[in-house]
Amino acid sequence: MTSPSQAFFTEDSRSQLDDLLMLVCEELQLAPSRYQLAVQRYESVSRVLEGDGSPFKGMGLCIYPQGSMALGTTVRPLEGPHDLDFVFELEVSHYLVDPMRLLMEFYGFLKGHGVYKDLVSLKNRCVRLSYANEFYMDLLPACKDYALGGTCIQVPDRKLAGWSPSNPKGFARWFRAASVSSRGLLLEKAAEPVPRQQEAEDKLPLQLTVQLMKRWRDLYYNGVELAPISIVLTSLAGRTYGGEESTSVTLSAVLDRIVSAIHAADLRGERLVIANPSNELEDLSERWDNNPGAYEAFKTGMRWFHQAWQRTLNAGRETNRLLQHLFGEPVQRAVVKQAQRLQDSCRSSQLGVRPTGTIALAAPSVVSIRPNTFHGAA
Repeated sequence: MTSPSQAFFTEDSRSQLDDLLMLVCEELQLAPSRYQLAVQRYESVSRVLEGDGSPFKGMGLCIYPQGSMALGTTVRPLEGPHDLDFVFELEVSHYLVDPMRLLMEFYGFLKGHGVYKDLVSLKNRCVRLSYANEFYMDLLPACKDYALGGTCIQVPDRKLAGWSPSNPKGFARWFRAASVSSRGLLLEKAAEPVPRQQEAEDKLPLQLTVQLMKRWRDLYYNGVELAPISIVLTSLAGRTYGGEESTSVTLSAVLDRIVSAIHAADLRGERLVIANPSNELEDLSERWDNNPGAYEAFKTGMRWFHQAWQRTLNAGRETNRLLQHLFGEPVQRAVVKQAQRLQDSCRSSQLGVRPTGTIALAAPSVVSIRPNTFHGAA
């Protein structure tokens, strides 16, 4: 792990911006205590579903997180609790199970349980446990899809009144592979059934970029249903990532390539198709077919984000203000953290000035910065 004092030394403005973006993402993710509480709650409900009295006992239940918790890209919502997703996969073929019966039995068991009866509600594909203002826990029952093989599953879908294909494990594996850089092993080590929470400074540029894109999405669309869903943004970011080592450069490159792809689709008279990287037959963007307004809103938003980010990169002293416009109030707290770390490093004589005038770690060729001990006139 990189120590806080080493993480942000600003040999250049890009390094300083990268450090600030990392601190913004640190502000966005679940607090460590909340993360641990979520893990504890997940483990508790897992024991109930696997224990005596459960209709699923002995059915080879495999339980694991999916979505942002599995990928290390959690972003706290603008209002209300986090939404965390878990899969409860049965070791049985979906051909042998009625999907609606499975979902209702899953819901009915938890609804009849003394601990969860007042927390549970039924959603389209899952059962939700609502823990006051802490977080939602969406529990997705699933069965093996032996026809597609691998880690593919099928999940109940009330709107379809049938099964819907999914592959959360495959998607997580694809995202880890897409994120690989010189520090790629860090993400691989974190990919456990219930992964430890990564510190923001340990995350890879693609992870941080996805967090920033999701935060921008939440602010720009402000809860409107036209907003692109997280798996679409994550897939786009992963497919357009070129292995850049800097978060700010990654965000620039990803936005450049997304906007270019939108333009190319427009020239062909088509919409952009975002296939599920873990199942190319699944179109993650198919909802745009029935809601052209959402696709137009997506295109307009991505072009605006691209232009706004380019202005931010060239804003000089206005950078922090424009960053706050893009990512909201966490930028203010990140700026304060960065300034505090700079001050702490000065006090410990860890910083100096190179002959070029840039701030750097103290070294023989670097003139140390004297700590400021002036506290006012006597």
